[in-house]
Amino acid sequence: MNDIFSMDNAFFRFVGKVTDLVWLNILTLICCIPIFTMGAAISAMYHVLIKMVLREEGSVTKPFFKEFKGNFKKATMVWVPALLVLLAMFGNIYLIYQGILDPYPKLRIVAGVSIGIIAGAIIIFLNYYFALLARYENEVKQVMKNALLMMMAYLPRSLCILAILLFPLALMTLSDYFLIFWFIYGLSFPGYVNAMMLGGLFTKTEEASSN
Repeated sequence: MNDIFSMDNAFFRFVGKVTDLVWLNILTLICCIPIFTMGAAISAMYHVLIKMVLREEGSVTKPFFKEFKGNFKKATMVWVPALLVLLAMFGNIYLIYQGILDPYPKLRIVAGVSIGIIAGAIIIFLNYYFALLARYENEVKQVMKNALLMMMAYLPRSLCILAILLFPLALMTLSDYFLIFWFIYGLSFPGYVNAMMLGGLFTKTEEASSN
């Protein structure tokens, strides 16, 4: 009977993790409000999520802001150029949607698919970059190199990561009610699922390097 009300009970651990994910999502969203800080916020979020997955977690707030501050420069100097490229691509997609290439239907298809593939690749790369930055102490060039290598070496997993990241956005296209999901779990839940996949890769890498 005492086990039912113990804080180590599986139910209470589940509730605690759900609560942590909600709070982490709120922190991340707040720190993403100035869009140029979004890279540092996502990196800080991954720092906490990977610790959760690897059962190294403690509190959420203090590690989040420590990581946000510590990796702000490294995250921002990659995020801002990537953001500008993504905005340019979305601008091109908007022009295509407005019919600028309607007289050239084949070119419209090629352009739309090409932009989609490049944008997807950038999003996957950023996901690996922020996760690696959150986990390891390396120079920016080395983190970028490792992110590219992992992205290509684990292509099926990379495509799954992209699908998981886009899932909340897909839900919002179905109904405005799913906007609530975004504010509660839109960043932390997909991030947690991805951290589960990446955590396994990091563990294998760390074990291999220690042998």
